[in-house]
Amino acid sequence: MLSCNSALVAIASEFVGTFAPYQSIQLHPDKEGGVWIASTDKGNCACIAYDRGGHGDRPYYLLPNSELIKSCRGIKTATRTLVIDGSLGKITTYRKNSSETKELPINESSSDFPNLPGAIKECLEYWESKKDQTASAGRYSSSYLQRAIKGLTSLNSSVTLHSYTEGPLRIQEASGDITILCMPQTAEPIPEVPEWLKKYSQLKPHI
Repeated sequence: MLSCNSALVAIASEFVGTFAPYQSIQLHPDKEGGVWIASTDKGNCACIAYDRGGHGDRPYYLLPNSELIKSCRGIKTATRTLVIDGSLGKITTYRKNSSETKELPINESSSDFPNLPGAIKECLEYWESKKDQTASAGRYSSSYLQRAIKGLTSLNSSVTLHSYTEGPLRIQEASGDITILCMPQTAEPIPEVPEWLKKYSQLKPHI
């Protein structure tokens, strides 16, 4: 059995891949309490969330489908929880004065989940070893950034962005409980400030 914030599962579903082993969402309980929720689409993007209130007795590698994700998606007027017990998922919506539960079948991947924790470990070690994190810029896919920001703004109206030299762009919302990493398509020098922008800054106020 496993219980977690269903909105985090819905966001993670935006970053799964089409083929094995990238097509599943990892739901992995922390032995000290909490649940990690993660997905990746073959290295272009990765989503890692942590539900501090979640709990479970084993990992699940969930194959998302449209009905399940629609039911899991976060809404601003209520909270939602996904409880998985065997092959059955229960999504409960908790409103101010009532609650409702929807039951749906759960399918698990037969493939092992990618070694995303290992990749994250390498990223953390690299980041910690670098003092200058802004020596270069990355060229990023606008579609990945749109998906990341759209998913995060379902939880919070603001996000922070932090780029690293030769590494992914880290996008987080205010709680710090979910992180999306977008790999650059290419690493490039930081662009020069356009001359027209410098010139614009010299304009005198119109009185």
